[in-house]
Amino acid sequence: MTSVLTGITFTLIVTRKLSVEEFGIWSIVGSMTTYFMIVEPIVSFWSTRQIARGEEVGKTSLISSVIFSFCSVPIYLVLAYFVSFVNRSYFDTMILGVVLIPVSFISQTLTALNLGFKPQSASYGILAFEFLKIPAGLALVYFLNLGVNGAIIAVLVGYLGKIGILAFFGKEKLKGQFKKEIFQWWIKLSWLPLYSRINKLLGLVDVVIYTTITGSIVGAAYFSAAFAMANIISYATAISQGLIPKLLAKGSYDHVRETITRLMFFTIPLLGISIIFAKPALFALNPAYSNASVLVIMLGFKTFFYVLSSTFNDILVSIETIDIEKNPKYSVYIKSKLFLIPTINNIQYGIYIVVMIIVLFILNSTHQSQIELVKWWIFSGLITTIPFLIISWFLLQKHVKLSFPYISTIKYGIGTTASGLAFHMTSNFFINYHRSIYDFLPGVIFEAVIFLGIYLFTTYMLDEKTRLLLKAITTEFTNRN
Repeated sequence: MTSVLTGITFTLIVTRKLSVEEFGIWSIVGSMTTYFMIVEPIVSFWSTRQIARGEEVGKTSLISSVIFSFCSVPIYLVLAYFVSFVNRSYFDTMILGVVLIPVSFISQTLTALNLGFKPQSASYGILAFEFLKIPAGLALVYFLNLGVNGAIIAVLVGYLGKIGILAFFGKEKLKGQFKKEIFQWWIKLSWLPLYSRINKLLGLVDVVIYTTITGSIVGAAYFSAAFAMANIISYATAISQGLIPKLLAKGSYDHVRETITRLMFFTIPLLGISIIFAKPALFALNPAYSNASVLVIMLGFKTFFYVLSSTFNDILVSIETIDIEKNPKYSVYIKSKLFLIPTINNIQYGIYIVVMIIVLFILNSTHQSQIELVKWWIFSGLITTIPFLIISWFLLQKHVKLSFPYISTIKYGIGTTASGLAFHMTSNFFINYHRSIYDFLPGVIFEAVIFLGIYLFTTYMLDEKTRLLLKAITTEFTNRN
């Protein structure tokens, strides 16, 4: 929850100081730097699995990641040159974005390393990243008015802090030698992690596709603003981080149902927040986006379905043991869940991109508004997410044999509904839509506290699992102090 608040704070700093056009450029730079992360799983895809099973591959993974990151830099510069034709005045900004590539690679590799033996360390890294971004963003974007360039440097500062924290917690795994044979084995099997990342690339290229088809970066800005709020739901994926190394190391399914129940405990109220607070959240980011609340709601449901599907798929991949023998024969891996799950994801995102392109070409010729175009862009992703979520759930049931926690989910839905009703009855008294963030934000924060308080109280009264969870959290906090 802390990382959610700090992430929103940084987004507030950026969106309040950047124009709609500048924020569109910021989203494009973010997407471009992420494109090149498609090759990073050549390292992290295997390193998490191997470290969880006791193999010493830490130094090999770090050095390999550095090599891949610097090989990606010239390709990024070429892409930046062509993408900047949309708006040549921001060419220098797109070039500056290249500094995020090496730190993104190293950060992701160290995260994968820690997930293999100290999954809680990944959360510490995220906290360092978020907390360092805020003062850097305030100084560079808010006070020095460096715009998108300042935001890029602020993110760089956050990454450097995250890398330091992750390196500290993972230092015992970074000892030893660079193992050439491990690196060669990763390269030989690189087709599998690269194949598994195609869906991630397709999920990010949509911003550039939209900008190219419509010739506008305004829609990208609306999408990014809405996504910033809906994306708070994705923080719930941290719930499954502790489960993955257990499945990799022992293959035990005992904690799977409990993890899914806790996932629902967090994702349902976060979905409720993204729906109920859509308008005030966008107004807080920038009043220019306040008429796009429907985009947040649509993206909220899409993100909710994605989080569930992603968790189911992570569990399925983690229970696969075919790679223990290190048999590099293609036929063996193609028959495994390491290939099946990425295939399903790639088909889903491939359909999404095709549907999106067709819809945008048709609607753009009818001179629809930017918000209307973005609405259909999001809808294209939403309708292609639901059937593949169902497929992932049936596959999980087939291999793990568990039932969905329907009763607990209904209770969490009741708690979220009660919180939403309280917001509806009280928001007019506490939220005043003044342009000044200092006049507006306190009321939103107060309503958020009411929302969470009612949710926790309601679920505590209705659900025994919630009582046990809160008791465990309280006991842990008490013991530490």
